[in-house]
Amino acid sequence: MKKIVLGLLIATAFVACRKTSPMEESENTLEVTETNMAVIGKRTATWCGPCGSWGFPQFEALKDTYKNKALFMAWKDAFTTAEGSTLFDEVGPAFNLGGSVPTFFYNFIPNADDSVINQHVESDYVEANSNYEMEVSGQSVLLKTTTKFFAEVEGEYYLAPYMMVDNIVGYQNGHADGNNTIHHNYVARIAKPTTTSSVENFGYKLTTNGASRGYTVNLEFEAKKDVAWNTKDISFGLVIFKKEPWGLQFVNAFTK
Repeated sequence: MKKIVLGLLIATAFVACRKTSPMEESENTLEVTETNMAVIGKRTATWCGPCGSWGFPQFEALKDTYKNKALFMAWKDAFTTAEGSTLFDEVGPAFNLGGSVPTFFYNFIPNADDSVINQHVESDYVEANSNYEMEVSGQSVLLKTTTKFFAEVEGEYYLAPYMMVDNIVGYQNGHADGNNTIHHNYVARIAKPTTTSSVENFGYKLTTNGASRGYTVNLEFEAKKDVAWNTKDISFGLVIFKKEPWGLQFVNAFTK
């Protein structure tokens, strides 16, 4: 797979977590399937005319084509949350997604063709995958995750739990609905571990020196929802990265 070049080095995020071996029982461990899911993302902006005129319908068409095969992520600036704008400003340039909008990327590779998606989804080799459960109480969201390794691996792996919000009504330049455009798959913020106040835009450490096949990591995160968001419109996109000397390598993704 093509390397993802980081223009911005990330700080190592240490986080307390529960780890279980395949022989141990844990009531907090969720079932994780040995499957691959791709990421289809777009870097977009509300002020961008082409983002509304052709970027918007192209993204929706991809959702029909790759339903249940990909995590769809709309990285958007100047929208409903300050955290969302921060993610847009830092994640986009760091993964060399380009300065122009709209920019489409597959598995964090900008302007790639769909073979990147198909090769990942159809591969029999699954390095690791995750699952989650979400509880909402008022404006507080608690996220419980389990990540399982299906191969023996070496190195540092990270889990990024991005909060996704659907059906947000707002302005989009170039779109026929203007101020009443319904936005989907908006990456609003990243959840943070319940054990720390530190927020890392590129995820939290799963392993330091690799893992054996069957190794699992249980992590709990928390995030805030805006009052205007319906709970049914909130989901999470879990992205696993591996830290390489040159940056972060996409491993796998999961959403519901």
